[in-house]
Amino acid sequence: MTIGGLLLGTATPAVADPPMVNFADLCGAVGFSWDTGTIGGDDSWQTTVVRNDAVIDEFSMRSRGSAEYGASDGDLFEIRREGLPTSSYLHRTPEGCTDAPLLTVTPTSGCDGLVLSFSNEGTRPVPGIQVLADGYPPWEVAPLAPGRTELELPLVDGDPFYVRGPRAGGGWSTWLTGTHVRPTDCAVEPSPSPSGDPGPSTDPSADPSPSVTTPGASGPPGASGQLPITGAQTALIFIAGLVLLGTGVALFVVTRRRRVSFSTAGRQ
Repeated sequence: MTIGGLLLGTATPAVADPPMVNFADLCGAVGFSWDTGTIGGDDSWQTTVVRNDAVIDEFSMRSRGSAEYGASDGDLFEIRREGLPTSSYLHRTPEGCTDAPLLTVTPTSGCDGLVLSFSNEGTRPVPGIQVLADGYPPWEVAPLAPGRTELELPLVDGDPFYVRGPRAGGGWSTWLTGTHVRPTDCAVEPSPSPSGDPGPSTDPSADPSPSVTTPGASGPPGASGQLPITGAQTALIFIAGLVLLGTGVALFVVTRRRRVSFSTAGRQ
C-alpha cells in the first residue's frame, strides 16, 4: 500500500498555487514580478493590468515572470486575475528621479485605422516612444511636446499594437497594448469590379446624359435639363431665317419705290 501510494502521488500532477505579485517603484515606471514558488506545471491565470481605471495590458500569467509599465507619480495600478482578489498598487516616484515622463496614452479605433492620443503633462518633450504592430515596421514617434499629440496608424481590423518607451537606466517599459477593432457602423469599403464586368466609367465624355449651359444661369452645367440645339434642327432654323430676311428686304424696296412715285406726282 505504501508503494502504491507513492506511485499514485507521483502520477498525480500538482496544482500550482496562484502567483504572489510583488511591486517596485522605478523611475517613470512600475515593475512587478510574480512567482508561484513551484517549478513546472501548465497552470495559468488570465490577467488584466489596469492603470487609472484604463486597461493597458492583458495576458496569461504563468508560474513566474515580470513586467514593467510606464507610470507617473500617483498612478494607481490593479492586477486583476480570474477567481483571485485584485492586487492594487499606488506608484510613487522614487527619490532622485527627475526626468520621469508625465504621459498618458489613449487609443481610439476608427474606420480608417487606429488613432493614438498622447498627453504630455510635463514641461519637457518625451522622446523615444515606439509603436509596434504585427506585420508593420516599427513607428518611431517624434519627441512628444508638452500638450496633446495624435498619431494615426493605418491598421486593419484585428491588428494588435504595442506602445513602449525607454526607461531611465535602460530597458523598455510598456505604456499600452491592445487590438484595433474597426467600428461596426463604418461604411463598407467598395470591392473591386470582377473581371469581364467593367464598372461605371469615370470619363466625363462617356456620360450618356448630355447637358447644356444656359447663359446667365446660376446653376451648374446641365442644371436646365434641356438638350442642345444641333444637327438638322439648326439647318432648318438657318434657312427659315434667310427666307424671313429676304422677304423683309423685298418689302422694304417696294415700299420705298411707292414713296418715291407719290412724291414725284405731287410736284407735277
